[in-house]
Amino acid sequence: MKQEVTGKAFEYSCLMALYTELEKRTSITIEKNVNFDNVQKAYNELSLSEQQSYTIAADKAAKIIIPMEPNLDFPDSNDNLILGIQPDKQGQFGDVRDVVCLRNKKGWAIGFSCKHNHDAVKHSRLSRTIDFGKEWTGHPVSDNYKTTINPIFDELDELRNKKARWAGIEKKDERFYKTILDAFLTELRTLYSKYQSDVPEKLLTYLLGRFDFYKIVAQTNNKTTEVKPFNMYGTLGISTSQKKPLYKIGLLKMPTKILEMNFKTNSLNTIIINFDNGWCLSFRIHNASEWVEPSLKFDIQLIGVPANMSTRIEPW
Repeated sequence: MKQEVTGKAFEYSCLMALYTELEKRTSITIEKNVNFDNVQKAYNELSLSEQQSYTIAADKAAKIIIPMEPNLDFPDSNDNLILGIQPDKQGQFGDVRDVVCLRNKKGWAIGFSCKHNHDAVKHSRLSRTIDFGKEWTGHPVSDNYKTTINPIFDELDELRNKKARWAGIEKKDERFYKTILDAFLTELRTLYSKYQSDVPEKLLTYLLGRFDFYKIVAQTNNKTTEVKPFNMYGTLGISTSQKKPLYKIGLLKMPTKILEMNFKTNSLNTIIINFDNGWCLSFRIHNASEWVEPSLKFDIQLIGVPANMSTRIEPW
């Protein structure tokens, strides 16, 4: 719950940092609705010192991004810049952006994925009822996969009914994590062998979304703000009639092949998937609750990106 609050609070900080930087340079409004109210409430729950650090971290990001996006401070009073917070459910529809900036008349928009003290791509789940193949790639899983995983989740269901805690489960990595990941890997290899032409790109599209975005990561431990442009579709850093972006943002090529997928060395709960064009993902499975439940959660991290991604890190 604390992580959810801090995440939403940082979304508010990022939106307000953009507003503060831009309000004297362009016609701008904030879309105030229940989504805005939720992130503002989360920000107000922080201590004063936390609010200050969040504001500084977000301000660093705004100063990096604005020179990259001429449309943000385009002086057109007839096409108001609107800043808004996306509802959480948008992630289910392939949109990972938390904060969105748009100009309706121009048909222009960019967005930001705001992360506080973590850089996870997604937190997808596996269970007996979740068809990860269909959700992630558009291709349903096989009956063999269902037959393999159902007894494992049945056992977790029994433990849930007994009100068992994960801390009391012996060899949980071998009994549950590795067994589920073995089935997951086998099924993913099967899907890739059948649908090689589209599985790599669809898998990454599921994880990164259908829209370009800037990922903003605030690390309060080492007091840095990191900004990564995910420009897969060529919509970031677009020039206006009056200005070009300070730096050219490279177009990231989507993967076309899976080069390797296997367990991380000396790990029972993490697999690594290597793609072409520089992409590499880590999938760590874990229990998301103190209590046993019949589902497991992935912590998915991007551990490799194309060489032309221009990451900026600013200390504060």
